[in-house]
This record gives sequence, C-alpha cells and structure tokens, in this order.
Amino acid sequence: MTTIWDVVRRQAERDPAAVAVQRGDELTSYRELTGLAVELSDAIAARTGPGALLALDAVDGFAGAVAFLAAARAGCAVLPLNQESPAAHRAAVLRDARPALTVRHLDGHGFTLAAPEPDPGAPPRSVDGVAYVMYTSGSTGTPKGVAVSHAALLDRLAGLAQLPGLAAGESVVSMTALSFDISLAEILLPLTVGARLLVAPPMARVDPEAFIAFLAGHRPDVVQATPSFWRLALAGGWPGSPASRLWSGGEALSPALAADLLPAGRELWNLYGPTEATIWATAALVKDPEAVSLGDPLPGTSLLLAAEDGPDGEPGAELREPGQEGEVLLLGAGLADGYLDRDDLTRRAFQWRDTPAGEQRAYRTGDRARYRADGSLEYLGRTDGQVKLRGHRIELGEIEAALERHPAVSQAAVVLRDGGLPSVHVAAFLVTTAEVDGRELRRWLRDQLPPSHHPRSMTVRDSLPRTVAGKVDRVRLATE
Repeated sequence: MTTIWDVVRRQAERDPAAVAVQRGDELTSYRELTGLAVELSDAIAARTGPGALLALDAVDGFAGAVAFLAAARAGCAVLPLNQESPAAHRAAVLRDARPALTVRHLDGHGFTLAAPEPDPGAPPRSVDGVAYVMYTSGSTGTPKGVAVSHAALLDRLAGLAQLPGLAAGESVVSMTALSFDISLAEILLPLTVGARLLVAPPMARVDPEAFIAFLAGHRPDVVQATPSFWRLALAGGWPGSPASRLWSGGEALSPALAADLLPAGRELWNLYGPTEATIWATAALVKDPEAVSLGDPLPGTSLLLAAEDGPDGEPGAELREPGQEGEVLLLGAGLADGYLDRDDLTRRAFQWRDTPAGEQRAYRTGDRARYRADGSLEYLGRTDGQVKLRGHRIELGEIEAALERHPAVSQAAVVLRDGGLPSVHVAAFLVTTAEVDGRELRRWLRDQLPPSHHPRSMTVRDSLPRTVAGKVDRVRLATE
C-alpha cells in the first residue's frame, strides 16, 4: 500500500537538499524533514502497532507535516484535535475515536507520546488502511468521524497538483488549523511535488497586519483561505499579493468578494468539496465575479446532479438541462471510506449509482446546484440544516442538541440569519421550562461546543412557529 510517506520519501531522494519547510528564518530540507519523520515514526512503532489511530495535538503546519509522514510510515492514521474544542467536546471525540496514543507537539522541543486524556474508556480502535480521521458536526448532536484512506488522500493530492496546479520550487502558505482537512492541501500537497511549505505565524491567522507583513516578506505562490478570512484581510488594508494565486473555499464565494479579490492576486480560484470527498473536489478559475461557479471536477473525480429521491428511496435521475436544480453527487477514488462506527450514515451518504462508466460509488453532498446556460455549475446552498460559516462546517442540529441538554430548555431551533455581510450569524430560539438568562446558557455552551458553534443571539419564546406540516418554521425564524 502506497502512502504519503512513500511519495514524500521519493521526493526527498530526488532532491534531498531542497527546502521543504520554512518557518521564519528557519529552513528545513527534505532530507531533514524525512529524518524527523523517521525519528517520530520509530517512537510511535515502539508504543503501538500498525492500524492504530493517533490523536494529534499540534498547532502549526510543520508539526502536522512531520506527524502525518511519521504516522503513515508506522502504518497508523492521524486524528487532528481541534485546538478550540472545550474539554467536554474533546472528550466526546476521544471516546468515539478511541485513539491508541496522543502525539503532542512541543514547539521547539519535538514531540511527546502519551495515553489519550481523558481515557476513551474502551480498547483502541483499529483503522487499517486509513490515512486520517476528521470529525465533523452531526445532525443528531453527536460529532462523527470521517475516515479517509491512503488511496483517497493520494488521489486527491495528485489531482490538486494538476488543478488548480502546483509545481516544484513553488511555495504554499500554511495557516489553516490542522483539524480542517483543507490544511492538508497546505502541508502535504507541496511536499508531493517538491514545493515549499511556508508556515505562517499564529498571529497571521487573526491579525490582518501580521498577515500582510508575512505575505510581503515571502511572496508565496499560493495562499489559501476562507471567504471570511479574505474579507478580514481586505478590511484590514491588505493591498493584495500580485505574485500569488489565491485559493478561496470553505464557504460560498460571493460576487462582491470575488470582485475585490480578482485584482488582489495573479489568479483567483474558487474551490469546493466536503470533508467526505477529501479536501477539495472541484476548482474554478474565476474570471467574471458575476459568474462564480463550482468549476470542474479535479482529475480522478466526477460530478453529477441528481433529482430528488423517488418514493421508494431510489436515487433520483441525473439532471443535465440548464435551470434544473438538484443535489450535487461526487464520484471517484477521492471519496472517504465513510463514518467510524456509523454504518447507517455511511449507507445513506455513500450510494452506488449506474453511470456511463459503470457502477460507481457516489457521495451525496447535501448541496444544491444547477447548470447555467453556458454549462457552468452554480451553487445554491444546502438541502439540510448544515451551514459553513467563517470556514467552519456547522451542523445546526448539534447546537440545538447541546442547548436542549440544559435542564431549563425544552426546545431549541437554531438558524443562520443573513442580514447582509458581514452580519451573517447563527441565532438560537428557545422554549424554556424555567427562567434562565443568556449568560448562563453561554457558560453552558462553552463546556459543550467549540466557540465557532456558539450562537451570536439567543431568544426565549413561549413557543416556536410551525409550518402547516407541523415542523418548526425555520424560514420564518431566519427572516423575521
């Protein structure tokens, strides 16, 4: 089985002295990087065997690159931990994932290996053939682990090297948190082609001045960020990076933002893809801000639009005509294996379809789109209650479940309210059985969910509005 370790090791053998990672003034060659990975891999192998899942407690891209290479060499999978998760949320993930070890990076002092804290309370999980596991929000209020194989990861990285494209000698900025799979396009993609990983300082992720100074000092070839971050940078006075190709993904790229970004870099790319499709699945070179599309599937990937399911649950027919709206289905070798211990969810989300190329496994994204007259694919939003906000994938049902666990809350409905950028936010509406104030609810949520999942507003009502079908009228809550 070929892994990311094999690919990067071969790259290191071809040009061992080339710079693989740059952190400030510190340069790490491919020879040195693979040496560090071997050292950590040997330490891992002394504590656990192949097929183990390793929780990764690290912040920067350098540590992430070393850990992913070391784990692959040892035959293990990586579970990057969300650095912003409260203790209760992290404990829930660890109980579900059951990693064998925690690999913790101590900046400037290498790595330490320890038993997971808190103890998952069950034997470690076996994940043979899996490269990594990323946890996403669950509609039932329980996070679910997406397992991605080595084959899927390598297929996706090979596709990204072609579209949008990356070549030896180029550089990519790493500033995305490791618990988001798009970080792998920053820390692993460059290493597969002989490019350089530029590790941004932590302040560059939140402070426009630090971001501007970093880009001015390094002139990277590729900078990847969410639309929310691009708005922050532009509002902070970023003058653009004429030598850089700008990648935007994780949220919808609006025409207004596209118009601002087009003159800010050498190229602007709109990238699309859920965690279950491994990093990104499509890419579009943006030329007209009024015609932003999902673009073309990456090499090794295909896409189709499907109509609503039939009355017996059979997959809907493929849609090809302009103007027809349907659900985006992704196919190809870059799909995840499925969800850890959630066969029911895996069967619903990953289905087999008859295609002109034969029967293929397809992932139902839950995203709606339609073909324009020119053949481009226009993104229309979600089919369910899942949203992406400031780069975070948020299942509104998870927030509702956390609120309803409070003893004074009998019902909660959480919606995305759009008052025009930048005031898009998550709002909660509650029915309570006892008096409770917002401060207490916010303290409760701090122990339940990451900060990215906290509603900006919480409103207590006597009852929630309902549709004629008896369901909560979320459209009304989102717009009134």
